[in-house]
Amino acid sequence: MKISKQFLTALLVFLSLGCFALLLSVFLPSAHPSSKEGSVTLSDRAQNAFSSVEIENASGNYTITYDGEGYHCDQLKGLPLSTDAFDELAQECTSLTAWGPLEQPKDPDSPAPDYGFDLPLARAEAVYSDGGGILIEVGSQIAGTDQYYIRVNGSQSVYRIDRASIRYLLAEPSVYLDLSLAPSRSDGTVLPSSIKLTTGEESIELERLRTTQTDGAGFSYNYRLVGPRPYYVDPDAFKTYFGDLNTLKATDVVTLYPTEVELREYGLSAEQPRSVLSFTVLGEQVTLRIGDFSGSFYYVYREGVPAVYRLSALAVTWEGADEYALMTRYLMAPDPDTLREIRVEGTGVSAQFVKTSTGWNWNGDPLSGETFDSFYRLLCSLQAEYEIEDPVQNILPEMTVTFVYDEPTGEEEPEYRTDVIRFVPYGIKRHAIEINGEARYAVRSTYVSAILSALSGLWDGQVLNLSW
Repeated sequence: MKISKQFLTALLVFLSLGCFALLLSVFLPSAHPSSKEGSVTLSDRAQNAFSSVEIENASGNYTITYDGEGYHCDQLKGLPLSTDAFDELAQECTSLTAWGPLEQPKDPDSPAPDYGFDLPLARAEAVYSDGGGILIEVGSQIAGTDQYYIRVNGSQSVYRIDRASIRYLLAEPSVYLDLSLAPSRSDGTVLPSSIKLTTGEESIELERLRTTQTDGAGFSYNYRLVGPRPYYVDPDAFKTYFGDLNTLKATDVVTLYPTEVELREYGLSAEQPRSVLSFTVLGEQVTLRIGDFSGSFYYVYREGVPAVYRLSALAVTWEGADEYALMTRYLMAPDPDTLREIRVEGTGVSAQFVKTSTGWNWNGDPLSGETFDSFYRLLCSLQAEYEIEDPVQNILPEMTVTFVYDEPTGEEEPEYRTDVIRFVPYGIKRHAIEINGEARYAVRSTYVSAILSALSGLWDGQVLNLSW
């Protein structure tokens, strides 16, 4: 029978692969459990027996001790430490479970497998509170797996162990830092009492109100913006931009005890940060410098903590926050209980609402609470619909609303604080909203038309339609 060249070629390839696989099985240690392998306990001590451990790995040499009250590490002095991370290290040093032992070559002339113990990836010598201890050596990583060779107390028996069981033995000291970027007293439920964000030359500041406030439009608020006109902060906007501050946590640590040169390299020197975020919880303030962006994270420096952190870009929720993004859109909605008078002037309309001991008068006549409430809700329905860019023309307003607050400002003759809102034509079917001489926002002209129309035909007992 004639055999084709293709068949012969294929046969030679398969024979070569078989020989190669046989050689690998002889000279390389197995990455799979042999029939004699099983789960083995290498150490079974209580975690509270941990007293100290000296670790040597790729990051160098460091020692961690426990004195009954807390953990200590000379390389981490002055840094906030993670008790949870230290507890996991203590567990790795007291309770170890592996698979094995691995089968050793039966032929004494066979070359010994190289498990990596001549230059171990990690060497940890732990001491227990009763004077006992354990020596743990981590050899090479097993190719194609997340496991390592391990032996204890210099034994010739070699085992396999998962990285998750020894990850702190392989880690550098920075892994023991507390990655929280929130105040230490924050439990994630207490709202910050103040927040300040500075980006370049722009700065916004929020302060928490002593009690929840309700405006004339019926919406409730917990914060207001600090500034010439202290707008309330929209609750949904606050949640979007700052709702997770109390649980803010870095991904990991880049470097410890950075020099000024290193801070500059990460965009974190005091003169050059991308932005600075400060917030206070229960009297404790945290100030974060946000530095350069790198792929999917920002470099961060927390004032008073000599470390550079990495913070996921997804956690930087305040990016893009400014006054307009945060403030309530209801610009003209004071609580009616804070007022003593409201004046509205417009084309063909002049109305004055004065609060009395029994309710509100309209142009000198009593007005039912039902009618006043419906008109006031319509008046307070004004919303800023967008920010204006061009200056407002020097023309007469189509409507002026004056709120007179029950807050005396004069000492001799009674004067009261006022807000004057003018509605100046701005573009097509729009009005600029000028508050106390400053025009920054605009609204559809239908709002002005709705107010003037309501006032021109207002009668006691009427309930106004709030749409416009």
